[in-house]
Amino acid sequence: MVAVLSTKGQLVIPQQFRRALRLHAGDKVTLSLEGDRLVLKRSSLAPARMVKSHRGRRVLEAPGDAPPMTPETVKDLLSEFP
Repeated sequence: MVAVLSTKGQLVIPQQFRRALRLHAGDKVTLSLEGDRLVLKRSSLAPARMVKSHRGRRVLEAPGDAPPMTPETVKDLLSEFP
């Protein structure tokens, strides 16, 4: 894939790469040089936070860009704990 640098030095990240990295407008990315290569990495996801539910209980809320949680992913995550 070839992209063209604009006169302002801007580069468009093709959609297939944005989707693969779950990048959206306003997301932060980290750029680094490895030899003669420019490496782009998605910055860490926003952390989860504690909020009050509509019933007044405190619950853990995942950030909007977190991957979907399915029963299988929860089971896999819990299996990592003793």
